[in-house]
Amino acid sequence: MVAYLGTRNIGIFSTDMDSFDFKIRKPDQVVVSVMTKLKRRGKGIILLHDFQHSTSLALPELLAELKVGGYQIVQVKAREPVKTLPEYDEAIRKEFGGNSVSARPTSSVVRTIGE
Repeated sequence: MVAYLGTRNIGIFSTDMDSFDFKIRKPDQVVVSVMTKLKRRGKGIILLHDFQHSTSLALPELLAELKVGGYQIVQVKAREPVKTLPEYDEAIRKEFGGNSVSARPTSSVVRTIGE
């Protein structure tokens, strides 16, 4: 499975701790949950659910606390785009009359937040 995903340029990684932010409704509690677990472990990859409203509201404070604590934030980014499968590309072309990969630039839907 790992070799197959590698041929498609799909990376695999895991998290060290779950924030359980999907169960928490208050942003300040999300921050406390994450920081408590992180301090206990000392480091790690934290699973956050970006579609949770409380998580989005907690993020500025969480990032500030991580910075004060000396933690590093890293972005996992592929070197190359995911390779599509020709048989699925053809099925998409037949059904929708176009490419399986959008011509729309990523920058139109992704926003990078600076320091």
